[in-house]
Amino acid sequence: MNELPLTTEANAQRIHAIVAPIATACAGQPVFLVDGDRTLTAEDTSRTFLKRAGLDPMEIKTRFEREGYVFSAFHFHARRHVELGEAAFAQLAPEVAQKVVLHPGAPDFLRTAAKRARTFIVTAGIPRIWEALLSREGIKGVTVIGGVDPRTPYVFGRGEKAQVARLFRQRASMLVGVGDSDVDTGLLLLSNHAVVVVNHRQNEDLMPHLGDHPSLWQVVPQGSAHPGVPELDFLSLPTLIDRPSPAASK
Repeated sequence: MNELPLTTEANAQRIHAIVAPIATACAGQPVFLVDGDRTLTAEDTSRTFLKRAGLDPMEIKTRFEREGYVFSAFHFHARRHVELGEAAFAQLAPEVAQKVVLHPGAPDFLRTAAKRARTFIVTAGIPRIWEALLSREGIKGVTVIGGVDPRTPYVFGRGEKAQVARLFRQRASMLVGVGDSDVDTGLLLLSNHAVVVVNHRQNEDLMPHLGDHPSLWQVVPQGSAHPGVPELDFLSLPTLIDRPSPAASK
């Protein structure tokens, strides 16, 4: 399983094989699915990783700008990372993680969430960086899901996050999604409670997709709050699992 899948079908099969058993183990329990970059931190850790590896992140950014958040662009993104090889990941991921500044309250949110629900960081970036961050912060009980790793690579973007969310929604008693960009749209739409973390672009690519969500919330670590959307801070997010879901009650 160390070759990057070439088609959406093969990629979806790999994700299902990896994630379905994890989701099944969460049956009947509340679940948090939380994006990493730009959500728990203002930083793009994948971009930092590429720079430290001597590559130009603009090459990938240009591909996304040209094609959008589609499979071919995410495949290019994953391939450019995975081609760096295991030695680069083993060395650079912990180095990048060591310097990342998390949003105030984000580490304690993860600690509390992990005690009250099954909690996952679902990243289109580099999972090993987030694993190192969790270790740095002494956070236990949080699992990282994502495909940019040469050991078991798969394409992981907008549609794949939605696939993961669907697997958990079918089994969990309550699903809370937390994200910041259009890459998280499917994940948030499938969540009982959706939380937008305001980013450096005021979530301009995400908010138009979420207007009809029956339980939409926001956290504002930077920028300005979105009008009409109730606000929480990171430390209050775990309480969402205690709120009835309007979507579930229909």
